[in-house]
Amino acid sequence: MKGLRVISLLVVLFLCGCSAQYNLPLHECNEDGVVLWKPCSQAQAEVLSNSAKGNDILQGAACSAWLLESGTVKTADYAKSSQIKLKAFLDKNSQSGLGHYLLAYLIAKEAQFAPMKGLDLVPRMEQEALVASRLSPDVDHGGPDRFLGQLYLKAPSAPISIGDMDNALKYYEKAVKIAPDFAMNRLGLATALLEDDEVEEACVHYKKALTSKYFSKKLLNVDSCAKLVKACEARKATEK
Repeated sequence: MKGLRVISLLVVLFLCGCSAQYNLPLHECNEDGVVLWKPCSQAQAEVLSNSAKGNDILQGAACSAWLLESGTVKTADYAKSSQIKLKAFLDKNSQSGLGHYLLAYLIAKEAQFAPMKGLDLVPRMEQEALVASRLSPDVDHGGPDRFLGQLYLKAPSAPISIGDMDNALKYYEKAVKIAPDFAMNRLGLATALLEDDEVEEACVHYKKALTSKYFSKKLLNVDSCAKLVKACEARKATEK
C-alpha cells in the first residue's frame, strides 16, 4: 500500500507543482479583484488571510498558491495551513467558485509535498474542483476544468483512485472551449488524446497550442509534453 501511495502522487506532479520543477510561466489574471499568480511574500499572505474581508482572504489564498507554485515555499505544512482561513471563508461563502478552485489547488500542493498522504487527498481535490467547475468555470483560463482533466488523466484508475480517461478528455475539452488560446489547455487535451492513442487529433491541438497567445517553449519541458512533441514530430516527418 505504501508503494501505491507514493505512485499516486508522483503522477499528479504536473498538475500541482510543475512550475517549481520546470520553471513554467505563470500568467497573472484578475478574477473580480483577486489577482492570481501575482508575486507576493509570506507576510502579505498572512495579513490578507487574517483579514475580515472576503476578497482579502481570497487574495491571501492566491498569494499562498503563488508562493507554493513559484517554489518560494516548499512544504506540505504551509500548503495545509494556508487552507484553514479559506475553509472558514467557504463555510460562509459556499458559492465562491474561485475559493473552491484555490482550495483544490492548495490541497494538491499539500499532496505534492506529502506524497504518503496523496491518495487520501485526491477525493478532496476532485470535490473542490468539481464545485469550482460548476460555479466559476472561467476562472484562471478554464482552470477548474484543466485541473480536473489533469487529475483524471494522472490519478490511478479504479479501484485505487479516480483516474478515468473519458473524464480527462471531457474536462480538458471544456477547458479548451472556455479558453482556446490558453496553451496549457490545448497541451493538456493533446496529452490526454495521445494517451488515448488518438495521435492525429492530439497533434492538431499541439499545433494550435504552438501558435496560441499564451504559448511558451518552457511548457514543452514537462515530461508528458516531451512525449507529445516526439509523437507529433514523428508524424510530421512521415507526412512529408
